[in-house]
Amino acid sequence: MSLPAHQSAAPGDPPQRTVADTSRASGDRARALCDLAPFAVEVRRRENFTIVRPRGELDLVSAETLRSTLDAAIAESLSAALDRAELVLDLRGLTFIDSTGLHLLVALDRRARREGFRLALIAPDAPIDRPIRLCGLDKTLAFAPAVDAVKTEAGEAGNPGSLRGWATG
Repeated sequence: MSLPAHQSAAPGDPPQRTVADTSRASGDRARALCDLAPFAVEVRRRENFTIVRPRGELDLVSAETLRSTLDAAIAESLSAALDRAELVLDLRGLTFIDSTGLHLLVALDRRARREGFRLALIAPDAPIDRPIRLCGLDKTLAFAPAVDAVKTEAGEAGNPGSLRGWATG
């Protein structure tokens, strides 16, 4: 594919064009994108809570995969929980999040409040967390410190398997 990159002409001379060939750059970029790991979701169930870990790009294409995985995890957690279901959505494996992913986080928070399960979100690392911060979602959603999640997952917290002290839905 060729695009006009620059047009110039001296007074009275015919216009001259410099053309930039972008086909190689586009092909290289496409190959690089194909080398990226595909979107995947890992689910770990503990005695009193479930950890859901998406990896890759959370966007329009992958949001439905995460949504259906969350639906199944929530349904199973709610049916198995004697007291109250607890869900951790660990976003540290994301390499990208777009507005579809942000909407999914807001909808999940609303669902937690409506259905009465406890939700803790672990924010992705910088710079992937930037869209979350720009929208102010870091202030309005139940984000938990990652160090607490590691302790809880390893059973090192005061009450193993509990999200005590984390925001509730």
